[in-house]
Amino acid sequence: MFRPLHSLQLRVTAALALFVAVMAALIVLTLFAINERLEHDLLDGMVAHELSELEAEYPIEGKAALPNSATIKGFVVEPDQLQSLPEPLQPLPLHTSGANLSYGGRSYRVASTVIDGKRAFLAYDTTAIESRQSVFRAALIAAVVIVFALALPLGIWIARLSLKPINQLADHVARLEPGAPGPALAERFDGYEVGAIARAFDRFMQRLDGFVERERSFTADASHELRTPLAVIQGALEVLHQDPRFADSAPLTRIERASTQMADLIESLLFLARDEDRSISSEQQCRADLVVGELLDAYKPMLGKSRVEVAALDACPLAAPRIAVVIVFGNLLRNAMRHGGPHIRVTLADGVLSVADDGPGMTAEQRRQAFERGFRHGRGAGLGLGLYLVQRVAQRYDWQLRMTSRPHEGTRVEVRFAPLGRTV
Repeated sequence: MFRPLHSLQLRVTAALALFVAVMAALIVLTLFAINERLEHDLLDGMVAHELSELEAEYPIEGKAALPNSATIKGFVVEPDQLQSLPEPLQPLPLHTSGANLSYGGRSYRVASTVIDGKRAFLAYDTTAIESRQSVFRAALIAAVVIVFALALPLGIWIARLSLKPINQLADHVARLEPGAPGPALAERFDGYEVGAIARAFDRFMQRLDGFVERERSFTADASHELRTPLAVIQGALEVLHQDPRFADSAPLTRIERASTQMADLIESLLFLARDEDRSISSEQQCRADLVVGELLDAYKPMLGKSRVEVAALDACPLAAPRIAVVIVFGNLLRNAMRHGGPHIRVTLADGVLSVADDGPGMTAEQRRQAFERGFRHGRGAGLGLGLYLVQRVAQRYDWQLRMTSRPHEGTRVEVRFAPLGRTV
């Protein structure tokens, strides 16, 4: 249950790492572009300055004013003598600034003008500068590649390292059982950022353990305190039945029916409240067909005008205790007796228990609410717990419920039991 969060965190971290890598690359490229621009502006300024000095000194000093050093060279020729210049300089316009040319295996930044009717050219050697720029450009490209190559795995590694205590806490929390002994989580994660979460879980588990203990105490007390008076009532009813004066007494029959329903309800609620280990030993398995047959015999005195037809009652061993079948079939049969018509049809075949009646049926909205706790409908509505208890038991043992019902056409509820070998 915690793995989707872990996967999401890794994806977010990877995206952030990629974003950081892209931003770093953009910053590097921007700095490189700024550096290129500054160098070009600096070179153009130096060339323009040298050219302005040449314009000022050439009319006075003549060819002696021409610069001729390792980095800068000057040329002044008549317009008809351009062929004496290096070939890349010849087609330049009269006034040029910031032109990049190459000749003689060297690179130059060139500017041109006109001095006393003559063509003047100034070339600044940028070979060494461009060589350094090439090295710088290669270093920047390598840096960008390294950043991209390391950002993602490094980000994921950091994320996993950061998530390690969280994952350990999640694993410990997933194994927690109310009331089970064990060291406090805070002791395991003391010194980690998740220590506060661990302490909060410890406080919650303490409250939960207290609640579970109170519930277990109540279940044990209720099991004794509620069953004892019911046993007394049922014993008294047996004695009264032996008295000819009360043998066919309607009030006595109603009391017996109510005590039986109360005993079944108490047994059902206590069974669901225990929430014990759902693994069933071979001694705790049951035969659903035998339990259904026993309940049909037990409910015969309470059928009244209803008539039960058993269409099929195939052998059906279950990996569930007898009380589970008692809760399910008992509630379905009582619902059919209370809300259905005079005819009830019971079928147990191919691992499917079906209880159908020919009563008034239900609307689509009523079917959607039928298994909700407290939902009551129709004449003789009870506490609204019958189908809710059926659903609780079915969920516990992985049984599938299906209800079909239409107004004026009756209701059918099917329970498909889980195969005997399935672990629930």
